[in-house]
Amino acid sequence: MAAANEELSAWLDAAVDPWIACDSHEHVYLINRAAERLLGWTREQLQGHPVAELFPQQFHHQGDQSLVRYLLSRRQALGGRPTKVLARRRDGVEVLVELTVGTSGEGEDERIVLSLRRLHEVIDTIREPMEPPRDGGEARRTSGDDLYRLVVENAPLGIFHYDTTPIITACNERLATIVGTPKRVVVGLNLMSLRDEQLMACVRETLSGHSADYVGDYAAVTSHKVTPVHIRFAPCYNDAGQVEGGVGLVEDVSERRRAERQRDENLALLITLFETAPVALGFLDTNLRYVRVNGRLARINGLPPEAHLGRTPYEVLGEGGSAAAAMLKQVLDTGEPVVGQEVDTQAVGHPGPRRLLTGSCYPVRAPDGHLLGVGVLVEDITQRRLAEEERERLYREAREAIRVRDDFLSIASHELKTPLTPLSLRLATLERRLERGESVDPTTLRHARQHILRMTGLINDLLDASRIEAGRLALHPQATRLDSLVEHVLQAMEAQRGGHELRYERPEHDVQVFADPYRLEQVVTNLVENALKYSPDGGVIHVKLETRGELALLSVKDPGIGIPEDQQKLLFERYFRARNVSTRSYGGLGLGLYISRDIVERHGGRIWVESRVGEGSTFHVALPLLTGAPSHPPASQPERHVH
Repeated sequence: MAAANEELSAWLDAAVDPWIACDSHEHVYLINRAAERLLGWTREQLQGHPVAELFPQQFHHQGDQSLVRYLLSRRQALGGRPTKVLARRRDGVEVLVELTVGTSGEGEDERIVLSLRRLHEVIDTIREPMEPPRDGGEARRTSGDDLYRLVVENAPLGIFHYDTTPIITACNERLATIVGTPKRVVVGLNLMSLRDEQLMACVRETLSGHSADYVGDYAAVTSHKVTPVHIRFAPCYNDAGQVEGGVGLVEDVSERRRAERQRDENLALLITLFETAPVALGFLDTNLRYVRVNGRLARINGLPPEAHLGRTPYEVLGEGGSAAAAMLKQVLDTGEPVVGQEVDTQAVGHPGPRRLLTGSCYPVRAPDGHLLGVGVLVEDITQRRLAEEERERLYREAREAIRVRDDFLSIASHELKTPLTPLSLRLATLERRLERGESVDPTTLRHARQHILRMTGLINDLLDASRIEAGRLALHPQATRLDSLVEHVLQAMEAQRGGHELRYERPEHDVQVFADPYRLEQVVTNLVENALKYSPDGGVIHVKLETRGELALLSVKDPGIGIPEDQQKLLFERYFRARNVSTRSYGGLGLGLYISRDIVERHGGRIWVESRVGEGSTFHVALPLLTGAPSHPPASQPERHVH
């Protein structure tokens, strides 16, 4: 018996694959050298021990049978094919093996033989390192399997190995965690069963000796958990340099996917905000070249957004971009923002219509603090400024209207009270004389009548101004001799001239116009009264009537105080009084010229003034002759004060 065991032992030691022999009670009585190397046990250490100790606890029994008896019972069904199981080394490391069980004899003479073939977990490329000597002893080599287990199990990636079948022959716990499937289920999985064409293409590429990458969603076989993964495939080679399988490095990219999705959503939101912002936005790099602009900034600059990219402000705006470039460079040099800089595009030579802009530039930095470029924010405030200017103008006009109203009320009350006081005194004098039976002085009556006429004139002016404003001033035109009308007015005003001299220069022929004689008298009277009023020192009032072509031209010239240049264009407005006119020294409501302008224009004529302060004024009236068509005043007359 001993000789037979020795012969069997020698025969088994010569075998390449690990072999283990057991008795009928499944106790080991013989292992070969290959098994010793695989499992880390010597034959002396194993002899007499249950063979179940060579396998993890979960493989000790299959139902009510031991692993060995279970495989023997299924030998016919397996047809000689090996079964993949985990074997346990002496150091506790579990290795994947293909196990085949055979038997001979019966009863106590039964002998059971286990044949094992190791399925490598990782590519065997790491040489066994030397451990440093302990206690002065010799250095010894550590187990390569220890290093494999240490590296693989602590790797941050999932790792699996597959053969050419391709069946997964080994994996680490990290892979089981990533895919949500127990390690015992993953090992032995045929990759073909996953029915993923992209993954299978990577496996075929690997088995042909090339690396490949897979990015997709892995659906767990048992839990149906779907995990986004990135797998890096690489081939495995045997000692002969032939591909014997492959290895996969699996990374769970769920967080990356979520981060990318969040990034894309944030980017989409930022782009939406950037493009729909109610202000113009842009970004330039540290070379002051446009990287991005929104539609508003593009419209302000007059070019589409894509025409800005990679170009400088000077290239986009020409000379108008110099000021912008200087401001941007200041931000780059100082790292400080420039806020609320106002720019008039016309002043800086910016092309296109004039616009008023307010711009801010600010440094844009990365999270680590280094400068990425300059952000630009531009707001077109043209409409706002125009609205502000309009508000200011309206405010000024409102204040001016209030001032004019107050002045008018003050002047009107003064002008109305001026004739009332002497009129009241003269009427009181007449009353006393009549009570005493005395004779009435005609001069007193004449003066009273003059005051009444003055009040009537003031009231008529107010009524006429109101009619003009309402468009109801009536005219009754007829053929009228203007030369005779002017002469009649001057004769009627003889009593008012005081220390002035009225000189009338008229043509030798008749001057006829088609006009309302009453209203023309009103115009001539207003002009002559103004000449007398604003020439306080007396002097000659020149009144001249002439014809030019189809026009009758009347001029009234006085040697009075004159009218400032900037006031002349407002002279014919309602209630207007030049600033060099004192309401105490020069009476009137400021309506005469306003009424005269309306009357003249409604007759198809024009009225204007020429004046210099301190040198007097000349008022001109041009009316169409009865035989001629309406025409404008001569071109030689200053048109800026023509009405």
